[in-house]
Amino acid sequence: MIFEGVKLMFVGMTTVMLFLVLMIFFINFIAFLTRGAASREMDAIKKDREAQILSRKKAQSTVTDGDGDEDIAVITAAVAAYETERFAPA
Repeated sequence: MIFEGVKLMFVGMTTVMLFLVLMIFFINFIAFLTRGAASREMDAIKKDREAQILSRKKAQSTVTDGDGDEDIAVITAAVAAYETERFAPA
């Protein structure tokens, strides 16, 4: 009885191991076949990232330093208005 169980265990483990080895082989084979397309896609991604970086740098260079001070003033005024409304005596 135990021998049949051990035999079944080895058959099952061998089947799973063969399947995994075969799957790894096919994944590597497909990667080998598509390496040209993958390199073209990586080049396109790099160009897109460089374009985004350039557009961000252009956008940041057009922003003046006074805008930050204006934002702080607006937020301070909003907080002051909220506190006056919230904590005003009824």
